[in-house]
Amino acid sequence: MDTLQLKPYLEARRLGSTLRIGHLPPNGSEILDAPDFLAELITLLSAPVERDTAVTHLTSTAGFSEEGAEDLLDQLAEAGIVGSPIPDDSRYARHLLYYDMTGLPAGTAQQSLASAKVGVVGTGGIGSNVATLLAAAGVGHLVLTDGDHIELSNLTRQFLYDEETVGRSKVEVAAERLRRLNSTVRVSTVPEPASPALFDQHLADCDLVVLSADSPDELHEWIDAAARRHSFGYLAAGYLESFGSVGPLVLPGTTACYECFRHSGELEQYLEPGETPGPNLNLAMQAGSYGPLNVIVAAMAANEVLRSLLGGDCCSAGTRLMVDSRSYRLHSEHFPRRADCLACGDQKPDPRWQGAVPQVELEDLYESDRAEASLNSVVLDPLMADLIHVGPGMRALDYGCGTGEQVRMIAARGAEVVGFERSARMLELLQAALPAEFADRVTTVAGDRLPEYTAEFDLVVCNNVLDHVADLDPVLAQLRRAVRDDGSVLVTVPHPVKDGASWNRRNVRGQWQYEDLRLEQYFSEGPVTKHREGPGGDIVMEAMTTHHRTVETYVTAILRAGFHITGLHEPQPPAEAAASHPEIWAKASRVPYFLTFVLSPRTTGDRR
Repeated sequence: MDTLQLKPYLEARRLGSTLRIGHLPPNGSEILDAPDFLAELITLLSAPVERDTAVTHLTSTAGFSEEGAEDLLDQLAEAGIVGSPIPDDSRYARHLLYYDMTGLPAGTAQQSLASAKVGVVGTGGIGSNVATLLAAAGVGHLVLTDGDHIELSNLTRQFLYDEETVGRSKVEVAAERLRRLNSTVRVSTVPEPASPALFDQHLADCDLVVLSADSPDELHEWIDAAARRHSFGYLAAGYLESFGSVGPLVLPGTTACYECFRHSGELEQYLEPGETPGPNLNLAMQAGSYGPLNVIVAAMAANEVLRSLLGGDCCSAGTRLMVDSRSYRLHSEHFPRRADCLACGDQKPDPRWQGAVPQVELEDLYESDRAEASLNSVVLDPLMADLIHVGPGMRALDYGCGTGEQVRMIAARGAEVVGFERSARMLELLQAALPAEFADRVTTVAGDRLPEYTAEFDLVVCNNVLDHVADLDPVLAQLRRAVRDDGSVLVTVPHPVKDGASWNRRNVRGQWQYEDLRLEQYFSEGPVTKHREGPGGDIVMEAMTTHHRTVETYVTAILRAGFHITGLHEPQPPAEAAASHPEIWAKASRVPYFLTFVLSPRTTGDRR
């Protein structure tokens, strides 16, 4: 960088001896005991400055060597505090600041958008607002399709239209208004209702298509088939009663296609295999459409389109986001791509969408957790070290062994251990971390079902697995069969109290402050969608579906399976974690995150 400038969107203030730059993570930072010369340098860099000038300033006023000055400027650049100047005299100047702030390529953003072509199917309450935002952002070519005409009842949410345009074609009026908004944007119109031919004849060369129409029922089939034929991505945007819906963003060859998830909808769960939903019996049905909700959905959809076009990751890629218009809570439902899908199974990934799908997977999350620290490693592992009593000549089973923390612990004590895990990727991570001297003591088994072991193990461990299964009885029965009559079983589940609650928290100077725990619906058992937090408290994975159960349900199932409960633990973090892992301490020292049962088998005639 020959010319440097403080990022214009970062406020810089002295707070006593601290220099605070920006506000919130990941952009905000604080420099403690900041020297005066650093504040002076920040002020100098408020405007574009040649790098040589900044070096001269540091050498002449602060006593730096040229090498030291260059190193300081590099550190500020690496921290995201300074960088190349961002143009501030263009139509899109404020957007460019936002792109840079969120990690998108500000230098080439407008060229990328200007060369893009986006279709909007349906220019009603969502589509018309999406089109407005995309035109304002400088997307080069918009194709608007809709066969409807403007009605008076549209004006609560469709702001491209007014009373004078009632009765006119929606797409024609929308095009007129958008051209006046941004004359550099080309707007094409297709005043036709949706049909299979629409996508082949008018939208085939689009980069992305926003689907904001809701009829006919076959619409998703038509656009999905066309997207695979012509390699364009598409994003569904709409609402379901009082919930706004954004996604899934379908990217052919990269995410799940419609055929991958069409039978997992809220209607299909009530059907037997091969059945299809019957027609709607409410012949007078009308959707309750609400202007503020339409605008929220449109803004989210437009943001996803812009991020996708600029190479950013998209939360809706393969995921449906549902926003509650009353509470603003966001729910997400992830649809994995099916390798055996007859429609898209053989389709190759498109390099255009390489960065669109967030790459965090559960297996990778376990790996990164264990590389640093996690609730498991800080809170649960010390308890497991105390409860695992094995030695040479003994055999153990780790049911759902994950990346193998307990497997290694058991093997280190000289026992033989079988690690059972459904995820082959987890077992790869286990093998990679397994010391060579333990290799002959460890056997791994992958699959959906545990082999039929009968009284083969002195110890069985089952950590944080039961909340992932819909039916406790078969799994507990397998564990009971596998353990010897004089053996023991360790079962850990997410603590049902914490599992039924969520924190109110706020970010203070880059750290999460956990203020109070909100416990809701403890007795409502069943599938729940939870966020997965990283060690620092940031959300790193969304839409992990598990099964919430009460303590009573777990205890009853354990007794029914033929076990005695000989021990019960609610582990806490060690006192030293307050300093070494403050985010974990802030949560787990106040509320139990795990519930661990120590079990022994009941035998015939055992009446304890």
